[in-house]
Amino acid sequence: MNSHQIAAKLYSQTQKGKSYSTIRLAILGVALCMVVLILTFAIMTGFQNEIQNKVIGLGGHIEVHHYESNDSYQRTPIVDEARLRNAILAVDHVSHVQAIIDKAGIVKGEEHIEGAVFRGVGNDYDTTFFAQYMVEGACLQFDTAQVSNQILISETFSKKTGLRLGDAVNVYFVQNTVRMRKFTVSGIYNTGLAIYDKTYIICDIRQLVKINGWAADRVDALEVFIDNFSKLDETTNAVNQEVDYDMEAVSVKEKNQEIFDWIDLVRQNVVVLVVLILIITAVTLISTQLTFTIEHIPTIGILKTIGCTNVQISQIFLWISAKVLLRGMVIGDCVGLLICFMQQQFSIIKLDPENYYVSCVPIDVQWLHLLLINVGILVVSFMFLVLPAYLVAKKVKVTNAVALK
Repeated sequence: MNSHQIAAKLYSQTQKGKSYSTIRLAILGVALCMVVLILTFAIMTGFQNEIQNKVIGLGGHIEVHHYESNDSYQRTPIVDEARLRNAILAVDHVSHVQAIIDKAGIVKGEEHIEGAVFRGVGNDYDTTFFAQYMVEGACLQFDTAQVSNQILISETFSKKTGLRLGDAVNVYFVQNTVRMRKFTVSGIYNTGLAIYDKTYIICDIRQLVKINGWAADRVDALEVFIDNFSKLDETTNAVNQEVDYDMEAVSVKEKNQEIFDWIDLVRQNVVVLVVLILIITAVTLISTQLTFTIEHIPTIGILKTIGCTNVQISQIFLWISAKVLLRGMVIGDCVGLLICFMQQQFSIIKLDPENYYVSCVPIDVQWLHLLLINVGILVVSFMFLVLPAYLVAKKVKVTNAVALK
């Protein structure tokens, strides 16, 4: 009979032994640790991807604007010319360039008067992002011959002002003289990013060009999209080399430093949590192994009398610990993935978008993370278990063990 067979026999006898409750608690403990780790990685990845994708979708990976531009909504315009666009598009990893103009305005709704920032976009604007967050209506359609008076407002803004789909609204732009324009609500969106939803209204860029009194080729900024986020800093520097001396390229991380700092903080907290969970799992298994070993000291003595070495005896108890660990891991994997699936499908746990930038807990299960969690638990646990198992087997004397029997 080899070590594995002896371990299986001893494990099957736990139903009658004092270590029964300890082993069941250990399986539950490992399962809970697995659930926590799976949820931690899924939520962290979900937060990171969800917020990152929204911020990028709303402003691009890189923004090119006048060097003297400040944080106000009234910027010094730049010239949107083919030469500049072609130079930017020639940079590695750049996939798309689009123009925008931002201008503050006052919206007179049915119930309230609200300030908003009108973002002018043109027929070069990629509407893929907004299309997936439309609540009512449709994205803007641009006629090359006629300036559109349609606007997109957020669901948050709709609730604050009482504006609904199809409503006509007067908007006042304050500059040297107050200018009024009448718009029609053609769509309502909800990105879940509260800091954007409560501020921005999307309109035809040509409306803002006329209101500002600019030439047709003047814009506030060019939004640049890239195909590899890991190359963001490198691409930003490359774009900076291509733009004119009075312009600068700013990455999405620089523009939204607060949000990305928050994501980094979440990532750091996850590292601390993972270390603690690994330690708790290892301590739980060590305690279970010692309890089981102490209960079977007479058995160790008998095994030594028939010629088993300390290594062979320690292997027996490592096999038992492995059974406890694997059962706990399988249960934890199943429960953790089930919880992730339920949250993905039904958004059970809600969040305040004002504080968390999303309306519910985002889940993104990466199979690589799941593999690393399982392998990490196995490796760390056995690193902690090998030495105690060997030391206990070594310390037990045949005479004392038989006397206990």
